[in-house]
Amino acid sequence: MKIDTVPGREEIWERLLKAEAKARSSKISRWIKSPIMYPALMFFNYGIYPMIRRGIYVMAYPFFGIRMRTLLPAGTDLLLNRVKSHDSEIRLAKFMCRHVQPGQVVIDIGAHYGYYSLLAAALVGDGVVYSIEASSTSFEVLKENVESHPCIHALHCAAGEKQGKVVFYEYPGPYAEYNTTVEGAYEKQAWLKKIDQKITTVPVMMLDALITEHGIQKAFIKIDVEGGEASVLRGMSRSLAACELTIAMEYLSSTADSKSHATAAEILKSAGYLSHAIDLYGELQPIENIDQYLSERKMGSDNIVFIKK
Repeated sequence: MKIDTVPGREEIWERLLKAEAKARSSKISRWIKSPIMYPALMFFNYGIYPMIRRGIYVMAYPFFGIRMRTLLPAGTDLLLNRVKSHDSEIRLAKFMCRHVQPGQVVIDIGAHYGYYSLLAAALVGDGVVYSIEASSTSFEVLKENVESHPCIHALHCAAGEKQGKVVFYEYPGPYAEYNTTVEGAYEKQAWLKKIDQKITTVPVMMLDALITEHGIQKAFIKIDVEGGEASVLRGMSRSLAACELTIAMEYLSSTADSKSHATAAEILKSAGYLSHAIDLYGELQPIENIDQYLSERKMGSDNIVFIKK
């Protein structure tokens, strides 16, 4: 794969703002700006895909200047807008652009196809990115996306609390972002009945082992593992206490059926970490009660940043 020329930090920021403006614009505006691509993507997503039930791989060019392979229809926003378009994803990208520094270590847990790993690579320069992905299907795409970036080390495993193997539930096409180690995580979802669930076993790595082996003292860690967050954190208890870590974790509001993210947040709180929301400018705002914060804003989930006191 041809190595892309990564733009400077200021240009990355300007590109992100332009991508955000397009992502937040109306459908008519997006159609006007992309008169051929937009209708073609909508035709595939809502006309072709429901009939064939099979995604197609395309090459996208995100705002940070590094091409990456992604899958339609889930990758539509990357192809069309050059950014993951959900509000929480835009704010997380802004936070990273403001706070991930050259020379830094980044650990991307649940890397999927490598969007955040590649963004991190564009920001850390001669730093190091560890990209962890458990899905064999997603890992093949991830490996292709990061192979020409020597600062990224892609690891095919799950992060957890005990070395060994764990059962992994993998979903096809646009549902791949729901891949999980949690049994029955989506048993009440209607889409689960329409797809073929792949059940495998994958090796487990404790993050304490990775952090100790490489002598990491300071790092930014992104965790998005669909309910397995508490297990990830239990596997890095020593590092939570000893290292200077900034942790961005996807948090789903607590319900009667699941309090897994609240459990993970409690682990971090007990280790001395304070929770913060990311504002529209990519800066942090302290929050006391995450579920209350989500409820007041009528959000089902958000990326929450935890920093030690």
